Amino acid sequence: MIRVTNAKASEAASGGFHRSTKLEPIDELFMFLMYLSVGLLPQDLAARFRVHRSTVSRIIATWTNFLYQLLGKKRLWLPREVVRSLLPPVFAEFSDTQVVLDCTEIYCQTPTDLLLQSELYSKYKSHTTLKAMIGMAPHGAITFVSSLYAGSMSDREIFKQSGIISVLQPDMAVMVDKGFLIDNLAPCKVYRPAYLSGRTQMSRQDVLQTQTIARLRVHVERCIRRVKENKLFDRVVPVSVCGSIDELFNVACFLVNYQNGPLVKAWAT
Repeated sequence: MIRVTNAKASEAASGGFHRSTKLEPIDELFMFLMYLSVGLLPQDLAARFRVHRSTVSRIIATWTNFLYQLLGKKRLWLPREVVRSLLPPVFAEFSDTQVVLDCTEIYCQTPTDLLLQSELYSKYKSHTTLKAMIGMAPHGAITFVSSLYAGSMSDREIFKQSGIISVLQPDMAVMVDKGFLIDNLAPCKVYRPAYLSGRTQMSRQDVLQTQTIARLRVHVERCIRRVKENKLFDRVVPVSVCGSIDELFNVACFLVNYQNGPLVKAWAT
């Protein structure tokens, strides 16, 4: 009698259902996307899908690795001819632009090691962060994603270590922000807002070019915003996730290219 009563109490406490140990692949993918895009915690997903929390962790790890391998095999970096054939009219003045580059940061949990803290600490964010460089083709597709680096690393150093230099050619051009001091690193032309450089004021040509570059660069910021709309990156990334955060971030970037609708409606063809 006691055993029966305890069994019923246990069943009631668990919501009156048996936990499943296996989900269909489509449900596993849906769970992974809820984790990445909606930012639901593993314990929440375990309750929603009626599985054990360890099963949730296994599914997330499996799909992270699978999508990273699958989507990572697709060609991100586009040939020069393809980029120019898809060039939007607004880039006509900079028609040799191959990629628009910018860096972005995501917050991470502060480690206990003081040396690691100093490496991860970002003066810009006043917090420990992980930093990546994203490249967007002029027509809005993400064509380059670097690894995640320590938040204290400069844009120039990330550009140097990311591997993008090896795919740039002399007849290409990159468009960057003022912080990218890469003129002596890039094997191609660099479009960057002008500096005063000791002058009292910029020339009319420099002002107009700076304004144009600023208007065009805003599109890569919009592209990065699409990546960071994934709610997983809204909160501080815990140390427990840091082992797979690089793959998760790359998958989020890859998936942006599969979203419905162009980055700018006027670019739709």
